[in-house]
Amino acid sequence: MRRLALVALLITATGFSGERRHLRLTRSEPSADSSVSQLSAIKLWFSQPVELRVTSVRLTGEGDRPVELAALMKESRDIATPVVAGVPAGAAPGRYTVNWRTMSRDGHAVSGTFAFTLAAPAGTPAHNH
Repeated sequence: MRRLALVALLITATGFSGERRHLRLTRSEPSADSSVSQLSAIKLWFSQPVELRVTSVRLTGEGDRPVELAALMKESRDIATPVVAGVPAGAAPGRYTVNWRTMSRDGHAVSGTFAFTLAAPAGTPAHNH
């Protein structure tokens, strides 16, 4: 019982929680629900190093139309370096959805979805379909 109390005290004192141990998306560019005027890449930062060979990023536009992305890249295993998926030039303005899936070294798989809007460049007339 004394050991449990000590462990509980250490967890409280250090601020450690199970949440910190699990892999999660910490940031993205574009960010969720944002509006951007340019789009050259999808960048994803995670709370732990990820296994790039089992990481996937899917981008879809209006009507769930897939957008072809460049091969995923990550310059280092450092968590400060994002996973990057290049977007081809000429993406049409509109609402886009990013679906991602990855795995940490310990085998914990996570996935998520977020959306953003690519705004028409200033001075571009709106197209009515």
